[in-house]
Amino acid sequence: MNKINYTKIAKQLKVMADPKRLKIINLLSNGEMCATDILKEFRVSQPTLSHDMKALVDGKFVIARRDGQKMLYALNPDTILDIQVTLGDICNEDF
Repeated sequence: MNKINYTKIAKQLKVMADPKRLKIINLLSNGEMCATDILKEFRVSQPTLSHDMKALVDGKFVIARRDGQKMLYALNPDTILDIQVTLGDICNEDF
């Protein structure tokens, strides 16, 4: 079992603890999307979506890249896997 960094996983879960952000993660699980297409899925302003995307990028859940005028986003599979493994370790600890 890996040594668990509880502070790190708590920060990651805090970023994920928002319904919009979870939906964005779900949308991106189907592949890369541009910000405009993500925005179409929500009834929020562009600045609100930018705030959520920044949180996901800063939390390393999402990778952002510019393609001309477009901002494209994709899931970071390493972070998603790390969270899955860590939560599995926490759930399997002996009490």
